[in-house]
Amino acid sequence: MMTPVNIGIDLGTTNSLIARYENGAVRVYKNPVGQKETLASVVAFRKERILVGDKAREFLTKDPINVFGGFKRKMGTDEKYYVVNLDENITPVGLSTHVLQELKQFLKDQDNLNAAVVTIPASFDSMQSNATIQAGKAAGIKDVFLLQEPIAASLAFFNTMQIAVAEEENSHWLVYDFGGGTFDVALVSVKDGALKVVDHEGDNFLGGMNFDDAIIDNIIIPAIAEQTGIEGLAEEIKVKYGKYEMLYHKILYYAEEAKKEFAAGGDASIDFTEEIDGKDYDFFIPLENEKVSALFMPIIEETILLLNKVLKNNNLRSIDIKQLILVGGSTFLPQVRTSLLAATGIATNYDLDPVNAIAVGAAYYAANKYFEPASNEKTEEKGAHAADEILSTVSFVEVPLQVEVAYNRSSRDAEEVLMLNVEGEYEKCFYRIWRSDGGFDTAKVPLREKVIEFLPLLTGTNNIFTLHIFDEQHNEFTTLARELNILQGIYNIEGQPLPHDICLEVDDAENKTTKLEIIFERNSLLPQKRTLYREVSKTIRKGENDSIVLSILEGDGGSRPSSNLTIGCIEIKGKELQSDLVKGSDVEIKIEVSESRSLSVNVFLVMTQQEFTHVFSISEKQVN
Repeated sequence: MMTPVNIGIDLGTTNSLIARYENGAVRVYKNPVGQKETLASVVAFRKERILVGDKAREFLTKDPINVFGGFKRKMGTDEKYYVVNLDENITPVGLSTHVLQELKQFLKDQDNLNAAVVTIPASFDSMQSNATIQAGKAAGIKDVFLLQEPIAASLAFFNTMQIAVAEEENSHWLVYDFGGGTFDVALVSVKDGALKVVDHEGDNFLGGMNFDDAIIDNIIIPAIAEQTGIEGLAEEIKVKYGKYEMLYHKILYYAEEAKKEFAAGGDASIDFTEEIDGKDYDFFIPLENEKVSALFMPIIEETILLLNKVLKNNNLRSIDIKQLILVGGSTFLPQVRTSLLAATGIATNYDLDPVNAIAVGAAYYAANKYFEPASNEKTEEKGAHAADEILSTVSFVEVPLQVEVAYNRSSRDAEEVLMLNVEGEYEKCFYRIWRSDGGFDTAKVPLREKVIEFLPLLTGTNNIFTLHIFDEQHNEFTTLARELNILQGIYNIEGQPLPHDICLEVDDAENKTTKLEIIFERNSLLPQKRTLYREVSKTIRKGENDSIVLSILEGDGGSRPSSNLTIGCIEIKGKELQSDLVKGSDVEIKIEVSESRSLSVNVFLVMTQQEFTHVFSISEKQVN
């Protein structure tokens, strides 16, 4: 039986959280140690144990070369971190796995966490997305569903604030998500009672860590250099495995703490003692509000540029936006809030808790995702566009009937429409639908070609209905039985937009090179499926080493292939052919992208009657 996921995880750059949807509301779990909702996304390797969270972060001032944070920015890359205490390397996926495993300990009831929704920045590419899935599976979560962070923030806002969507029809909102390591701004529309992410912009290397770097580069390092007389400290301190590497990691900690003081208002200072080149120093570095604000302003302006780009691309003005919803820890800075209002004139709304909003939204989304707990097979995502239109369409086949069921898995109405489309010998058959609490029962009703039933819903809970089909003798067709889960009282989102174009690399004979052919356009709602028909560009002889290559790329479809990211590649060699493949012969290419960005490609060679299938999952890219 399909079970709602209900668990949402915010796997953040600086902090992570875990939440659960239950009984119409979301609760954010607290760490059994310290009772904080947040878990610092930091991992420390002691010789005898591994620390995760605040305890790990504290070791930045004691043993920084064995402490790692900010690794979310390197997900999906070939980056590796050397752990001195273990004398081995660990990847960003491995570090993220430790964070997820620690979050599982927040579940006081010790439920088996077999499925969860994990959030990612909207601008994450397929490799980064797949790396997140890999970390979840390595942490023991069998079914990992990905959700873009601005969508999670939208769901948290509209559900927690009890915004009446019907009253906001045809309105636009902006979600401004400024986290510790990444930034996203998303345009959300309300139309026909549904939420939809229309467009977005983002930067995976723009966040609170940039504020830390500004304090370090412009205030802390110059102050240390002046007091110690070390020439070239600014360059030397950032050399990996250099003589001042430990000092650099320590001042990272001090800079972040100072930034938190600024968020609370007023001036701050950094006060610490350190041995440098065999000499002890006492450092007291004042951080004046005016000077720090001047350093922060260019960083904030970068976010405003991306915000204005979204407005411009969609022919909208500030007056067309209902409100600017602020989430993410960096929005605690008063300068961020005042700068946004001054630059855009859009009313800012920071009623949501900026820290836990993403986890809360992920839990609301998880209430509408289902998995099969008892299955050992990979759970496939259900539902096409998570819309207020037909959200779930499943076909059942059994002689002499075929029944197609369509309904919404979430609703804010008092009743929901169920549609049955029936093919076959249905004239003397019956159907019956009842609600699990016994409050609704259609009794046995003659089956028709098209059936419409209005199902009454209990408010603020998951309504479980069962559909049964009977033959003329009232014997049940057991394989046609269907459980219907309808969640009443929460908003859902109309699909997740694709953050980049997905393209096929094809020959450009005229220019003797290759070019991109867009398969799925940016902002297309996931999942997507398409079938292409192309011709082979050259003859491949059976048994030879020559081959044809199909490359799937992600990025800007209007640019050159070399500037895009290859996310899938199928090579069909002559040694694999059953007969010669002649130039000009037909090739059928089926390409699918799931809601969690898994890519599958099926290639059928008409001439040789051969089929090649590949599902692309985890791969790495090199990042400078």
